[in-house]
Amino acid sequence: MLYFDGTHLMATDEAELHAKARQVGLKRKWFQAHVKHPHYDAWAKPKTRLMADPDVQKVTARDMLRRLREKVTE
Repeated sequence: MLYFDGTHLMATDEAELHAKARQVGLKRKWFQAHVKHPHYDAWAKPKTRLMADPDVQKVTARDMLRRLREKVTE
C-alpha cells in the first residue's frame, strides 16, 4: 500500500515505493532510507502526480506512520 501525506511518499513494500517514485519522477538518490520510515520527499510535479494518483492513499502524516507501524507488527 502506498501512502502520501502531501510531502512524504511511503509504502508498506519498499519495491512498490521505488516503482511509484520512479513513475512520478522522483530519483532513487532522493530516497531516504530511515530504518523506521523509509520514504521519498515529493514536491512540484511529482507531488501533483501523487495527489492525482488513485493508487496512492492520501493520509495525514500521523495516520501514515500509524498504518506503517501496524503493518510491521502484523
